[in-house]
Amino acid sequence: MIYDLIILGIGPAGLAAALYAERSKLNTLLVGKQVGGYVVETPLIENYPGFKEISGMDLAKKMYEQVQAIDIKIEEEILEIKEVENEFVIKTNKDTYLGKTLILALGSKRRELGIKGEQEFKGKGITYCVLCDAPFFKDKDVAIIGGGDSAVIAALLMLKYANKIYMIDIEKKPRAKAFRLEQLKKEGKEKLEILSSHKVNEIKGKEFVNAIEIEEVEWQDKEFKETGQKKELPIQGIIIEIGMTPSTELVKQLDIKLDGGGFIVVDEEMKTNIKGIFAAGDITNRKLKQILTAAAQGATAAISAQDYIQEIKKRK
Repeated sequence: MIYDLIILGIGPAGLAAALYAERSKLNTLLVGKQVGGYVVETPLIENYPGFKEISGMDLAKKMYEQVQAIDIKIEEEILEIKEVENEFVIKTNKDTYLGKTLILALGSKRRELGIKGEQEFKGKGITYCVLCDAPFFKDKDVAIIGGGDSAVIAALLMLKYANKIYMIDIEKKPRAKAFRLEQLKKEGKEKLEILSSHKVNEIKGKEFVNAIEIEEVEWQDKEFKETGQKKELPIQGIIIEIGMTPSTELVKQLDIKLDGGGFIVVDEEMKTNIKGIFAAGDITNRKLKQILTAAAQGATAAISAQDYIQEIKKRK
């Protein structure tokens, strides 16, 4: 059996693409492992239309349930993607599938610090998912690495659990939205210490994290240099919130065009440089990385796939 469309990824982009593919009457297969993708790790969403506020888990569940109703979902782990004679071969842990078109909605993953001690203490005091692990840090001193909205949201959640919070950011000042940062400063005045212009050098511990070494930096225009002024903070937990990297490992064998940051290059119709392949969501080079835009891109990609299928039919 050859599917009209195979959608890889079951986050907002993939789920929205599935809904629009079904409306277009495309014979569609939806493949993915983590329902909702990165969204499920977001404690609070306040900018998605229709909801004053909602958790990422609840929003992902609502999206997923809507797709379940049209009966085109399949949860599997994607192992390999190949192009063979203008068709796309998807190998999973359960089977192999063929598709005439492909939508890549594989999302992104947490960016790592890449420093000494990080790999050693993953799951032993280091987390990239505050929503998953916040209760483990009850009454402990923790460091949150980052200065964007996700770092501030993580800090707001940790105020309910932690004894002391160090918010460590290499930038000169946090980049989070002003209202959110003011809320954090107001609610966390007794627990919070913000350390801007500091980089993390090393994570230390024995069986679990017990300290972090940081160093002050000096900024000149857009570059910084180390000052040599180092100090060690005694902590029992580290929450890393320094952004995301695109999940493009599986697509590199397709010779698909990526930008300098490793994101898939797409046009306004979500077309890639390979005919029949479209991309949507955080894996693309589109500037705004939001749940709303990911869903919109998924819908656009599905319509573009439909147009491509019609073109193929006309040629025959």
